[in-house]
Amino acid sequence: MSKELHDLAERLQKARIDDDYVETDLQTWTTMLQKLKDDVNRCSPSIIIQEDQTQILVGKMYVSTTTRHSGQGERFGEVFGNIRIDNNGRLATHWGSEGSNACVRGIGEYSSGKHYIRFLFKKSDAVYITSFYVVSKLMPILGGNTTYECYGWSSHDDIYSSDEEMGENENVQDMRGQTTFEIEFELDCDNRRISYVNQGTKNRREINVNITKCPFPWQVEFYLYEVGDSVQLLP
Repeated sequence: MSKELHDLAERLQKARIDDDYVETDLQTWTTMLQKLKDDVNRCSPSIIIQEDQTQILVGKMYVSTTTRHSGQGERFGEVFGNIRIDNNGRLATHWGSEGSNACVRGIGEYSSGKHYIRFLFKKSDAVYITSFYVVSKLMPILGGNTTYECYGWSSHDDIYSSDEEMGENENVQDMRGQTTFEIEFELDCDNRRISYVNQGTKNRREINVNITKCPFPWQVEFYLYEVGDSVQLLP
């Protein structure tokens, strides 16, 4: 019991110093403390555990209600390269005479709650890559000289993540070889996680986001290479 209390105390202290915890962490710690109190009382009824109400368990608390937010208000904004925006900001198309790096970023900013954005990719050729990912608003479009990084996926089923345990390509056959696919992209800000569901294959994939490398607010960004490739935001 002493070791468990010591380990828990270290976790609480680190969370307070780093200011890095959410509501579910608080619930877990409270449950652990109550279990330890019950265990002690069962071992020796003569031991009485009391709480010092003048001491704060965790100094700063961030609590948010997790609700489903539709990306209905999302529109395309900043672009890099040959991107044409149509349909009241909901359709982005790579135009020009030859393939080249091109990106388009959404105008929405996401820092809390869960948000769902549905979109349709149409590709002229399955060979060339299209991608979707989250970036920090602080990150210049298409990267540039920055310490910030993106998190997401490509149409070749590669993962975009600098974290070593997540950076390897999973053995997943989902979007590779397809020229049309509809995606529901979930941004879970409270748990610092993103995921997607391919509406055709029903496959679901998720990765955690390091907010030191990709701080809030998040924005969604899309990469197109081949002329004629497009991405459309759906209701």
